[in-house]
Amino acid sequence: MLRNLPKGVLALSSVEMWERFSFYTMQALLVLYASASTMQGGLGWSEAAALRLTGLYGSLVYVSPIVGGILADRFLGRRNAVNIGAALMCIGQMCLAFQSDKALYIGIGLLILGCGLLKPTISAMVGEFYDEHDQRRESGFAIFYMAINVGGVLGPFIGGLISQRYGYHMAFLLGAVGLVIALINFAIANKHSLRNVGLKPTKEILTANLPKIPLTALEKRRIWVYLTMCVANILWNIVYALPYGLLTLYADKNIERTMGGFTVPATWYFGMYGVFIVMLCPLLALFYHKLAAANKQFTLSHKLATGYFLVAIGCMVLLPLVHQIVLNPAYQGSSWYLVGFYLLFASSELLTVPVLLAAATRLAPKRFSAAMVSANMLISWALGAYLGGEFGVLTTKYNAVNLFLGVIVATIIFGILHLIFNRKVESLCKAEEIVEDLPGEIASER
Repeated sequence: MLRNLPKGVLALSSVEMWERFSFYTMQALLVLYASASTMQGGLGWSEAAALRLTGLYGSLVYVSPIVGGILADRFLGRRNAVNIGAALMCIGQMCLAFQSDKALYIGIGLLILGCGLLKPTISAMVGEFYDEHDQRRESGFAIFYMAINVGGVLGPFIGGLISQRYGYHMAFLLGAVGLVIALINFAIANKHSLRNVGLKPTKEILTANLPKIPLTALEKRRIWVYLTMCVANILWNIVYALPYGLLTLYADKNIERTMGGFTVPATWYFGMYGVFIVMLCPLLALFYHKLAAANKQFTLSHKLATGYFLVAIGCMVLLPLVHQIVLNPAYQGSSWYLVGFYLLFASSELLTVPVLLAAATRLAPKRFSAAMVSANMLISWALGAYLGGEFGVLTTKYNAVNLFLGVIVATIIFGILHLIFNRKVESLCKAEEIVEDLPGEIASER
C-alpha cells in the first residue's frame, strides 16, 4: 500500500507524527507540572488552578485552527503556515522548560498559535495530492491518521518516563526536539516530494467570488439537526477532556503504580488510551464490513447512542475509585479502574468523532461542509474542553461521586434521545430536494 502513495503524503505523515509527539508530550504533563511543588520541579499551583489551566488550553487549541486555516489559505500559503507553526510550537516547548509562571504563559500562547497554523494546514495539504475521484485518497488519510496516533502514543510514554527520571524541563525540551525533527523532515519534503502542494495562494484565488446560493428549507433543517448534535456532543467532550486533567491527577496520586520496583509514569495511562484507539480501529472496520455484508444498518444515531452508553459504563467503572478517593484523598487503587475506563472510552471515541465528521458531509450542504466542521470544533470541542477543566475544578470543591453520577445519568439520557430521533435524522439524510419548489436560479445550479 505504501508504494502506491505519493511520497509527499508519507513525508507529511512523518512531520505530523513528530508534531503530535511533541504536542501530546506537553499535554500529558501540563496538569502534573502545574500542580507539582516547586521542589519537585513544578509550579506549585493548586490542583483546581492546574485543572482550569488544562481546560482553557484545550479550549483555545480547538479554536485556533479555525483562524489559522484562514490565514494559511488566504495569506501565508500552506507551506509557510506549517513552517511558522512548527517553529512557534518549538519555541513554546523551550519556554516551558523554564520553571516560572511567566514562561508557562508565553510557552502556552506560542503553542496555541503554532498549533492553529500547523494542524489544519498539514491535513489540507495531504488532500491536495489527490483529485476528487482518486481511489488512493482514503489510504493516504489512513496512513496520516495512523501517524497521528503513533505520535499520540509515543509522546506520553517517552515524555512521561523522561519527566519521571530527569524532570519536567527535560521532557519539554524533548518535545522541542520532536518539532525540530518535524521541521527538518518538512524541509526535506519541501525540496523533494511536495511538488506544487501548499504553495502561496495566487491572486486569482484570493479575489475569487463564489456564487451566493440561498439555503433551501431542507438544507436549513439539516443544518439545525447537525448543530443540535454538536450541542449534544459537548457532554461527550467534557468527558474527553478528563484524561488531560483529572484522570492524570488520579493516576499520579491515587493509583498503585509500582510493579517489581519500577514506578509506572502517570502519563502512561493517558498514552494507553492511544494504544487502545490503534488496536480497536481494525476491529471496528471488520465489524462495519460484516454489517455491510449482512445488509444491516448501524445508523449515525445508533453509533452516537452507543458511544454515549459506553461513556456511561466507563464512568461506572471509575465510580468505586472515585468513591474511595472522596473518603480518603490519599487512597491508592488498582490500575484496572483507569484501564477499563480508557478501553471503553476509546471504543466510544471511534463511534463518535468520525461519525460527527461524516455527519457534516451528510447533513450540511457541500458548500458549507467545512463551516460545519468548524462549528463542531467551536461548539463541541472548544466548549467541551473548557467545561471538562471546570468539571475537574468542581471535584475539588464538591462530592466527586455525585458529579460522576450526574454525567452517567446525562449520557444515558442523551443516548436514549439519539435512539428516539434516529428515524427523523435518517429521513433527513436521505431526503431529496423537490426541484419544482425551488426558485429557478437555484434549480439551474443543481
